[in-house]
Amino acid sequence: MADREKVKMYINIAGEKIRLTVDYDEQDAVREAESQVVRLYDEWRQMFPKKSVSELLAMIAYQFAMYYMALRHRQDDVVACLKDFEKNIDMTLEKTDE
Repeated sequence: MADREKVKMYINIAGEKIRLTVDYDEQDAVREAESQVVRLYDEWRQMFPKKSVSELLAMIAYQFAMYYMALRHRQDDVVACLKDFEKNIDMTLEKTDE
């Protein structure tokens, strides 16, 4: 499809229905994200019964932000490693041309 088809959908997190418009091929990723947040919410709701919904959602937001930051750091490390690897390959190829 040249022009991506959009789909309107709802997700439900902590009893809040959220209306989204996403690309057709992103539906599964949206459902998986919803599922992971709901799973963590349900798990933490049982572990921390005295926490309010907003406290739990703040904790979940923090948890996912930490996951995101860890992935960014890993990506940065991989990029640096690949640049170093590319530099070593270039140096090796230069030596073989001599």
